[in-house]
Amino acid sequence: MALNGNIKTIQAFLDRDRLRVAAQVDTGNGEILKAYLPDRELSALLPRSILTGKIKDVPRELLSTIEPLIRRLAAGRNVRLWQYEQQYYFSFLSWKNVRFLSD
Repeated sequence: MALNGNIKTIQAFLDRDRLRVAAQVDTGNGEILKAYLPDRELSALLPRSILTGKIKDVPRELLSTIEPLIRRLAAGRNVRLWQYEQQYYFSFLSWKNVRFLSD
């Protein structure tokens, strides 16, 4: 069952030398859930090519640049939540259902 929520806090961290992102998401009913951002969503939010180009091995210090960017881009945003194998994940709302009004 999918839920919607609002990102209260978000942080980037390293998990076995891989960049991961986790957030505390307020579901609006008094429940705060810890959820993870899937890699495909992270790539859309912050394309790797902007910060690293084709380089695959980057210094850990780059995390200090990435974390504030992630916070600015995602904190406070409305997201969709779902559960898979005992963990929650989140994604940003799609443009698919948005309709532009004519003048």
